[in-house]
Amino acid sequence: MIVVAAWLVIAAILLFGLVLNRALVLWLNRGIHPPVRDGADLLLSGVLPGLALVGGLATALGVVHLLRTEVVLPLAAILMIWRRNDVLAILVDLRNLAVMGARATSNGNPFPFLAAAAFIALAGVISVSALFPAGSADVWAFQIPLAQSIVSHAGFVTPQIGSNFYGNIPLFFNVLFACSLLFVDHWLVAGLLNAAIFLGFLLLLTSCAHRWRAAGLLLVFFLVAFQPFFTPGAAVPLTDLPRSCFSVAAVLYLWRYLETSRPSEIVSCALVLGGAVGGKYTELQMVGLIGLALLPSIYRGKMSFSLFLTCLAAFLSLAGYWYVKNLIVLGNPIYPFIFGHPGLSDQWMANYRLDVGRAFDPANRVFVTDLTTRQGWHDFFFILHDWFLDRRRYAIVALILIVGALIASFRRIFLLVAMTAAMFIIWYAVLFNHIRWATPAYLLYFSTAYIGASLIVEKIAVSKTAQPGGFVFDMSARLPVGRSTIRGYLFAFAAAAIVLAVVCLPAAKFVYRPSGQPYSWMEQGVMDVLIGRQKLDDFLGAQREGYIIYRYVAANDLRTVFQPFDTGSTLYAAAYTGGREKGWLLPPYIFPESDNDVDTFIERNNIRYFVRVTEKQQLLADRIGAAKFALAEKTISRMLPESTLLLKDGFGWELYRFHGFPPQ
Repeated sequence: MIVVAAWLVIAAILLFGLVLNRALVLWLNRGIHPPVRDGADLLLSGVLPGLALVGGLATALGVVHLLRTEVVLPLAAILMIWRRNDVLAILVDLRNLAVMGARATSNGNPFPFLAAAAFIALAGVISVSALFPAGSADVWAFQIPLAQSIVSHAGFVTPQIGSNFYGNIPLFFNVLFACSLLFVDHWLVAGLLNAAIFLGFLLLLTSCAHRWRAAGLLLVFFLVAFQPFFTPGAAVPLTDLPRSCFSVAAVLYLWRYLETSRPSEIVSCALVLGGAVGGKYTELQMVGLIGLALLPSIYRGKMSFSLFLTCLAAFLSLAGYWYVKNLIVLGNPIYPFIFGHPGLSDQWMANYRLDVGRAFDPANRVFVTDLTTRQGWHDFFFILHDWFLDRRRYAIVALILIVGALIASFRRIFLLVAMTAAMFIIWYAVLFNHIRWATPAYLLYFSTAYIGASLIVEKIAVSKTAQPGGFVFDMSARLPVGRSTIRGYLFAFAAAAIVLAVVCLPAAKFVYRPSGQPYSWMEQGVMDVLIGRQKLDDFLGAQREGYIIYRYVAANDLRTVFQPFDTGSTLYAAAYTGGREKGWLLPPYIFPESDNDVDTFIERNNIRYFVRVTEKQQLLADRIGAAKFALAEKTISRMLPESTLLLKDGFGWELYRFHGFPPQ
């Protein structure tokens, strides 16, 4: 039920955003005929700018501490009533899209049915995978607490959480998380909002094709959704994938503007770019790249000054608050970089800059990132091949499509290719510490491949019209005649068989031969949960260290639990119990001061339960430090004789009840 409730809230947010976006698009494109390509295009391309508008409105409410349900609901109702014609038009466009798809299916075109089935299946799989609590500590240490803090304060405070660094960085996507958490107080809804952003990006990319959008959606799934780089993180409430979607969407809107000259496209570019920059400092690079790409249009007068000011206002309305706030409060718009870091020591900043300025994996520190040297360029191309192309069929197909598009329509694809190359270069030269920082560049790479495929198709169609004849064109002319013979239930059966063969056959094989996951982007064991072979709790208990222990602690409201071996214990306890930790566990950084302080420490903190870990002793000692590990073992050894074992899991974790010291 929590998934249904979460999707209902997200659907309401999306509808509200689509209404705002439709009103803005029609206002910007007044006097242009037609103002939009069609209603379907407005739906497909409107999800991300709609969410950007929702985030901008929520930011404005948060500034004055009015981001609360008793304010948001009446305001949303008033705006929806005021724009009721737009609401009705969106519902009509949705109906027309469904009718057109059904009509095309009945006429022998299988692609609308296949595209709809694939989209629904992907949304369903992502919804199930969203139930798995994220394994990243950043989710529970920063992203969810930041969103919860925004909800609890009905807006923004300084710092937003008890961290001078993470409490003062741009929080646009955390504001979007907070909008959903207002109505469903569970971390799941934040993950599904991330999934909606990802799915919205796929729809936007599909809309960039001028024809055959249903078939295009299937190609988008092949290039982006069905590979392991993006989809596994779609429902994880981190900001890397959504800010990448917003950042690449800005490039796509820029390309659409240069193709159509519609003002709404470049304003949408400014909106989603503002969201990206409002969510991460690193996306400031995209402001420079898009600005450079627009310079020729501005210089030649193709972009009016009033439109430029509108774009600037749209961008600043989403990104401006975070930078102005930091400038006023901390004296540094991009705190804590370059201009100063009040609240953080020089040593902390030095260590942090060292950490982000080099590869996390020591094995990757041998690569030269200085592109003023020959070795730097050699290593750059090696990394591109080894990390992004080698043994990756999706990437190879994308490369073929890009090269084909450069041959078929160089002028129209060159901008996207140049932007992709620039983003990879910036990543390698400046941000080469982890492959996840290259997510925007890699996502733009596949987006460029898809647009390249659409340009190739368009070029073939134009050539066919200009020069009819030839074997290929004769065969393509016969296809409509052949498919018109397939009607009604026969075609529906044939289309269903195609879906089963293309999409479901790997899963069907898995049922009988469960040696591995049928899809490469699935975590081991996920398919067992999807087909009902294993319960979710059993899966998480078998896959996640400490899951059984922390669930038991929460279910029985045990206090106070001493768990010194898991540095993220309070975070994961919250993750496995709906997102909130109610003081069950002693914070992992609290230890006895010395061997002589053990008894006093136990009584002072009222410890009644403790976790003992019997495996990976050396790893734990390295993780928390040898001295702290010795103190933890000393404390547990002191309580163990007076304790009862309550529970143990398959990872060597044991939960004990401490009965107290015997009377002297």
